[in-house]
Amino acid sequence: MALVILSSLFNASIYVLFKVFGKRHVALLPALVVNYLVAFLFGMAWSQPWSTDLSLLWLPALIEGVLFITLFRLMGLSTQWNGIAPTTIAAKMSLALTVLGTVLLFGEQPGTLAWIGISLALAGVLLGSWGDKSMPGQRRWALPVIFFASALTDLLLAVVQRVRLTPLTETAFAPLIFGFAALIGFGWLVFRPERVALREPRTWAGGGLLGLLNYGSIHCLVLGLSRSGLGASTVFPLANVAVILFGAAASVLLFRERLRPVHWAGIAVSVASLFLLINAAT
Repeated sequence: MALVILSSLFNASIYVLFKVFGKRHVALLPALVVNYLVAFLFGMAWSQPWSTDLSLLWLPALIEGVLFITLFRLMGLSTQWNGIAPTTIAAKMSLALTVLGTVLLFGEQPGTLAWIGISLALAGVLLGSWGDKSMPGQRRWALPVIFFASALTDLLLAVVQRVRLTPLTETAFAPLIFGFAALIGFGWLVFRPERVALREPRTWAGGGLLGLLNYGSIHCLVLGLSRSGLGASTVFPLANVAVILFGAAASVLLFRERLRPVHWAGIAVSVASLFLLINAAT
């Protein structure tokens, strides 16, 4: 349980850091590339993945790496555009689709409470991501995209943990993901004008801190899935409700974001749906 909560705290801190990047004018893509480089190096030193057979993990790690850097960039932009709370809800309430995916892939059979929770989760996303009329339309599209992409990322992680990972390789998966994300990011950055931001110390400082938070979040989540004694249908709800609560608290207390009543309703519905899912899984 402690691993899941710790993963959520790291994850919520990432959204806070994205907001700080916008206020401190830290170039997002270069900071993301530095983040994945730092996470990769730290993971290599911590888990020493070269000591195990990783042949079954290369392809899923590559796919996750592509999803990670693409989704992270979009979440960073959405946090600056739409605020921490709506972006956090859109990302974390993707649990509804993750649960549906586990039903289809692994034959799990959610009960009535679970299906009610899934329905409320979708309603929570709709309410929590409802934009102001003044918000440009091209920025609102980021929220549903984050919702679906986050579900795909979580579902792939759950599948790999169930069918590919062993006690010897579970700590090596995260560094592989970060390594591929760093390579893709550097290739992407070569063709982008903001690559000059790599010369700025704040890019390396912000990206380095983000990398440590990122590694801690994924590392604790993978260990939580395998060592907590809880099923994925319980771990993901616990993690996601904690991130939503931490993210909403940070948005109000640290950045004085003024949430609309519809956003508060979205948070309430989202939390209710996650508790229903937790009760259904226990």
